[in-house]
Amino acid sequence: MRQPLKLMLVATALIFVCAVGTVQGQDQLTESPDGPEAVKVYYTPDEALAKVFAKADSLWSEEWTPTSKERSELENRLGWVVAEESFVVHRGGKKGQDQGYAMIMEEQGRFKPITFIVKLGADLRVEMVLVMVYRESRGDGVKRQRFLKQFRDKDGSDHLRLNRDIVAVSGATMSSRALASGVKKVLAILELKYSPTEAGS
Repeated sequence: MRQPLKLMLVATALIFVCAVGTVQGQDQLTESPDGPEAVKVYYTPDEALAKVFAKADSLWSEEWTPTSKERSELENRLGWVVAEESFVVHRGGKKGQDQGYAMIMEEQGRFKPITFIVKLGADLRVEMVLVMVYRESRGDGVKRQRFLKQFRDKDGSDHLRLNRDIVAVSGATMSSRALASGVKKVLAILELKYSPTEAGS
C-alpha cells in the first residue's frame, strides 16, 4: 500500500507546482533530470509576496513594457540580451508610505530554471531574496540565507560578480550564478523604471 500512496503524493505535488502559474509568460517546468520528486516548492507566489511585504497593508502590481530605447539601455547595463517583452513589478504600501518593490523571476540553473523573488526597498536596495521553486536534486544550497543574505543592501551600482562580489555555494556554481544574474537583472530593471534620476532624464 505504501508504493501507491507515494505515487499519489508525487502526482499531487506535480499538480501543485503546475498550478503556481507562469513567470513572465513562460511555462514553469516541473520536471528534473532526476525525476519529478526533485522539484521542491518552498513558496507559492502568494506566500512569497506575503513574506517580503510582511509590513505592508496594501499590495498591487504594475506591468512595464520597456520602449526600444529603454530595452537597449537595460541590455547595455546588464551586458546580455533580455528575452522578456514585459515585466511584472509587485509593490506594497503601508499607511500611504512606499514599502518597495518585488519581482518574481526565473533564471536557468544547471538543467532547469530556478524560480525566486527579489525584494527591494523604496531606496532600490535589495532587502530580501527567496528561492521559491528549485527543480534539481543538487545545488539547492542556494536557497539558504547564508548564501542569499550576500545580496542584501546591494544596488544597481554593484556588479554581483560570482566569487568576487558574491561567494558561490560549493557544488552549485551554476545555480549561484543564476541567482546573481537574476538579482542583477531586477536591480537594473527597477532602477531604470523607478529611479528618480532616470525618471527625470
